Amino acid sequence: MQLQPLTLNDKPVFDAHAHRTCLRLAHYAFAPLYVWREHFQFYWTLLADYLCIFAKQGDDYFMPILPMPCKTENRTYLNVICQVYQFMLASNRNPHIARIENVPQEMTAFFEKNRFCATLKETEYLYETEALVGLRGDRYKQQRHAYNAFVAQHPAAKLRPYTLADQDGCLALYDRWHKTRSEKSNDPIYNAMLDDSQSAHRIGISYADALGLPGRVVHINGEIRGYTFGYPLNADIFCILFEVTDLRIKGLAQFIYREFCKELMDTYRWINAMDDSGLENLKRVKRAYHPTELMPSYNIVKQKK
Repeated sequence: MQLQPLTLNDKPVFDAHAHRTCLRLAHYAFAPLYVWREHFQFYWTLLADYLCIFAKQGDDYFMPILPMPCKTENRTYLNVICQVYQFMLASNRNPHIARIENVPQEMTAFFEKNRFCATLKETEYLYETEALVGLRGDRYKQQRHAYNAFVAQHPAAKLRPYTLADQDGCLALYDRWHKTRSEKSNDPIYNAMLDDSQSAHRIGISYADALGLPGRVVHINGEIRGYTFGYPLNADIFCILFEVTDLRIKGLAQFIYREFCKELMDTYRWINAMDDSGLENLKRVKRAYHPTELMPSYNIVKQKK
């Protein structure tokens, strides 16, 4: 199998196949894969007009997403799945690394029927955009109070489109945010995740335009104190990829989230806030916004004979 390195120039090819894949999971887009290129080497190939993406770490391959478009009703699709899986098994120094990630729950029955095992990977959070904008009722009282407190304290604050001139300010904010988070945590896993995410934020911010990542920033007293970036997954769903705010400013996180959703509401019915990385504090925050749906994703591996 002939693999090609995945570069920014390949985004149109990726997008063309992704647009034929009607999945709601956030990873079926170019940006959330490419931002991790300092941790994984990404490759692609076409098999029977299905786009196959591989990630390589060390000597071993896995697939971060299913071949696209995802057409489980097509017998050719199963043949492609078997080909890519056999390639991973034959290529990997550690065959147990071979897997396909981010398989939606509705497809697990197909794979289990064809001698694959499905294991829960993570759960993504889907919200109705209108609800995130309205923040109506007692269940959003806390977020509404934080938002109003911020507006009262900073009446001149506005959400502004990210430009290249904001790059250094956003990166400096991330460094301060990372330092504060790290100092408050003794959890080695959490701190390792913070370290890993640093390059992802840098790549996303630095190549936002090329990656199709519209961003917004908040300036307070001439300094960037918050930013958020995301991407359209399809005509109905917008995914929030990054959000970082100055942790000392009460209500800023609620402000930037709500104001961005206001801009998105007329175009996108749904907001996918991605997963919680298994972190209890992030899980509490995302559940407090009352998702309309929790969307589990799975890893699949071939059953041993």
